[in-house]
Amino acid sequence: MEFENHCGYHAVMTPREEYKFFDSDFLTKLGGLHLMTKRLGEVAAIRKTAGKRKSRGLGDGLEFADHRDYTPGDDIRFVDWAYYARMEKLLLRLFHEHSEGDVAILLDVSGSMLGERFDQGRRIAAAMSFVAMCGGRRVVLQPFAANLQTPLRSARDRSKILPVLDFLAKLTPDGKTNLPQCAKSFDMKTRGVSVVMLISDFCSGGDQLHEALRILNAPRKHRDVTIFHVFSPNDEAPPLDGSITLRDSETQGQLELEITPQLRAKYLENWANLQEQIHQTARKHQTTCISARCDTPFEELILRTLRIAKVLG
Repeated sequence: MEFENHCGYHAVMTPREEYKFFDSDFLTKLGGLHLMTKRLGEVAAIRKTAGKRKSRGLGDGLEFADHRDYTPGDDIRFVDWAYYARMEKLLLRLFHEHSEGDVAILLDVSGSMLGERFDQGRRIAAAMSFVAMCGGRRVVLQPFAANLQTPLRSARDRSKILPVLDFLAKLTPDGKTNLPQCAKSFDMKTRGVSVVMLISDFCSGGDQLHEALRILNAPRKHRDVTIFHVFSPNDEAPPLDGSITLRDSETQGQLELEITPQLRAKYLENWANLQEQIHQTARKHQTTCISARCDTPFEELILRTLRIAKVLG
């Protein structure tokens, strides 16, 4: 699999054994996410300047984006002389302007995410990271459970996606969730973030989510927050019957139950209430909420996410 960067160079990416949650099909589709976005990667700002003189501010810390014809008065520092030597035509190099803040992706790595939820969460984190990097944005990948774990800060170039995948592949879900505390710690430690994406099963309920969003989406922070509610089909309708023993994946506590029609109906009612609570909490805090069921096809989930969250140009 190859990723082409803006300079025309290719980085070859071969699926690895540790990328079991990223199958070859996923990696191929990920490589096809050459998306223009509204919130992530403001390439539109560059295109508005096409035909205009580029300022002296170009150069340091910027990433090549495109060419346009040279016009008299343009800064000759940005003429592509190598192209001129080959084609005898003057082109000006255009760059991404990194004026916007970073994109932070907070991924729940608590014990309740174990299994297909965690794989789905990592796929979302990888796809959103790639989209952001395509737009020249740096990504802060922040795992959390009871506390914040060591984060990863990505490059701004989509050809550098491999370190992101390596980082996600090495994560292991374990322990309890303390979403409010993690949101508070993140808010205190992290600067320069304008977009926050929170990926979790939110098993801790709407109260913890409310407190977390109160911190992450405070008006004075001027952040754009999107939450992803990750859940499996078994969460909606558990295939359980008879006498069972349930084990809490975070506390390891056990509960003996006899599954009856009445108990099943009560569970379905509570599950529906939890989903509604999550969406209501998101609306209250003017936050986009994406339902990310684990069996949702990749293209549908990611493209729907980008449209709902207004990150597709």
